[in-house]
Amino acid sequence: MTRPVVIVDPLSSGVELAPAFNARGIPCVAVSTFEARSSLGYGTSLQKQHFSEIIVGGPDLEEKLRKLNPLAIIPGTDGAMAVAESLAAALTPQFSNDPLKNIHRLHKSKMQEALIEAGIPALETMSSSSEREVECWLNEKKLNLSPLVVKPANSAGSDNVFLIPASGDWRTAFRRVLSEPSKLSGKFHETAVVQEQALGTEFAIGTVSSNGKHYLGQIIQYTKGTAENRSVVYDYVEFVPYNEQLHGEMWRYTQRVLGALGVRWGAAHTEIMLTENGPRLIESSPRMTGGPVVLFAREASGSSQADKWAEAIALGEVATKELTWRKTVMPVFIRAKANGVVRNAEALEGIRSLATLFKEFLWFKNGDTLNETVDYLSSIGIVALSGKREDVLRDKKKIREMEARLVLG
Repeated sequence: MTRPVVIVDPLSSGVELAPAFNARGIPCVAVSTFEARSSLGYGTSLQKQHFSEIIVGGPDLEEKLRKLNPLAIIPGTDGAMAVAESLAAALTPQFSNDPLKNIHRLHKSKMQEALIEAGIPALETMSSSSEREVECWLNEKKLNLSPLVVKPANSAGSDNVFLIPASGDWRTAFRRVLSEPSKLSGKFHETAVVQEQALGTEFAIGTVSSNGKHYLGQIIQYTKGTAENRSVVYDYVEFVPYNEQLHGEMWRYTQRVLGALGVRWGAAHTEIMLTENGPRLIESSPRMTGGPVVLFAREASGSSQADKWAEAIALGEVATKELTWRKTVMPVFIRAKANGVVRNAEALEGIRSLATLFKEFLWFKNGDTLNETVDYLSSIGIVALSGKREDVLRDKKKIREMEARLVLG
């Protein structure tokens, strides 16, 4: 019998992993350690039909998996990274990342420390539970009048991420990070990360690594808006083709970052700000980019992180090494402008008639109670457009016109 790939919490974009491995004749086993905490979003439930077995996590999880003689153990979502990496180091070291750098891949302050140790340009960053300690650090680094970022050490989906303007109030955000539980795990954060704010154009670089070599899965350029005094609301993102003049320095920087973080096998999602002083790491996670990104990447380029990851495990290396290009793909994020009950979901019916419509994901209906969209996780839908860029931009404008007519009472 073919050895299975174990996927820990195959949710969000992780729902696409098992089908990619199954297509190569590799069975998959799911490990479930938590339930999704919201019905909003892509991949919020485990797709049981793709798995030969489903195991509920527990103290004897490692022993249960050892009996399966797994080929590889990988994370299906952000919250699964720590468990998956620990199990992989113990049971499938041939397909694991450097265990000595585990904390640097999972902690948003420690990853900047890893860059500094490797001589890679990094952002001034610290993690603490003490306002006094933060105040002293800001004075020491001469950042007390600079724009800052305050966020949890292990957040995802821009959950409780606050961008503080120059001379702004960082204390309120700091207290919120420490007092509010994670939307993903429900757990409280022991510390908050405070970081100098990088200004420029933000990208998400999706990669897959095999034996320490890194390959592009997709390049996504971000455009964000503002809500609740937080500039982390997704407006739209765009899958763009690799251009050496535009992206070469950033791509080489990303590869150095992955090396410094001990990434050797599998997918990684790395957010980079391209500043006037060069690329700077925002954060990196050893898992696929979240949401329906696999579907979007295949439409844009013909491949995806899931496909390349299956190649890496099945063949021992990534076979689809080059990032090819087909067309512009632009996911547009649907936003709730306030708290309230949906009164006229039909205001968005015109989306289905858009010439460039590729995929539509709307996670609400009339009568549903929605909260104001303040980050990625509280988006109420994604509409992906595909085609010639000028046509896509025209239809994006139409989507915003429809969204403006949505009534929350």
